[in-house]
Amino acid sequence: MGPLTNQVLGIVFVVVATVTTVLMFYLWGFRFDKERRRSDAPPHLMLLHRILGYVFGVIYLFLMWQMVPRMWRYQIELPARTVAHLVLGMAIGALLFVKVIVVRFFKHLESTLAPALGTLLFVASVLLIGLAIPFSLRESILRREALRGAAFTSERMERVRTLLPLAGITDPDEVARLSSPEGLVSGRRILMSKCVQCHDLRTVLARPRTPDSWRQTVRRMAERSTVLSPITEMDQREVTAYLIAISPTLQRTVELQRRLRQAAAASQQAVMAASEMPVAYDPIAAEQLFRTRCSQCHDPFRVAQRPPGSAEEAAQLVARMVGNGLFGTEEELAQIIRYITETFVPAPD
Repeated sequence: MGPLTNQVLGIVFVVVATVTTVLMFYLWGFRFDKERRRSDAPPHLMLLHRILGYVFGVIYLFLMWQMVPRMWRYQIELPARTVAHLVLGMAIGALLFVKVIVVRFFKHLESTLAPALGTLLFVASVLLIGLAIPFSLRESILRREALRGAAFTSERMERVRTLLPLAGITDPDEVARLSSPEGLVSGRRILMSKCVQCHDLRTVLARPRTPDSWRQTVRRMAERSTVLSPITEMDQREVTAYLIAISPTLQRTVELQRRLRQAAAASQQAVMAASEMPVAYDPIAAEQLFRTRCSQCHDPFRVAQRPPGSAEEAAQLVARMVGNGLFGTEEELAQIIRYITETFVPAPD
């Protein structure tokens, strides 16, 4: 099953757990005859609750069938989130087992334990899926958006054919195979499945590398791969070819990040200079700047709720805004600082 199927099942799992728990609380409000061990709750709702319980159990077993084999692909030391995921999964299994035993064979404990067990199942289910879904969605977005189709243009395939010899792969037939769409698709598949045994893709794709550096990186990953999911020599060549193909995409991403950091650094320097810069103050233009620039992260008039106490504090406030991504020239930042000072700083007594 693909990631999308598991994501949908995870959401359905939480929805079923929520509905079952709410229905359980509702049904427990009806009178229960302890002698006959029967409830006055409507039979159709009792049946619905039972069916939802079966659905919950089936989805749980399917998700565990998907998750447990993947544990063998990790190294001996599991990541913290994986450990929490595994513990919650086992806890749900134990709670389900105890609840079934109580409901089927120990009816005298049902009225006491069943609500508590149901509540614990709900809490554990929300935590389990809450730990999994955001990271799974992020990984899916990375797969679809960051890498989709970028490696399969004629220019990229020609790039691979040209640069593979620099990675030590010189056989013409092998170069032709690795630089074909089929070879690049295989390389991407291996990257997505085997090269994430110890870390996520951000570690691999943090920056572009030379062909030989990609080959060495892939070899190190292969040395750390597990016996049950080894990265073979052929896998290494295919992954190397794919990484060579997407290096220009990674380069553009790194360049964009560099420009953003440079712009942020320039704005930080500008705000320090702007706090002492004499400026021809234009209240109307300054207010417009304040409304447009300072509303990108929050309501600009939140400043009125906790106003700065002095012009220096106003400059510090704008510096924090710049740290959060506000860009501007020295003159623009000076206008904003002056506007905040004139508008929100209390007048001295």
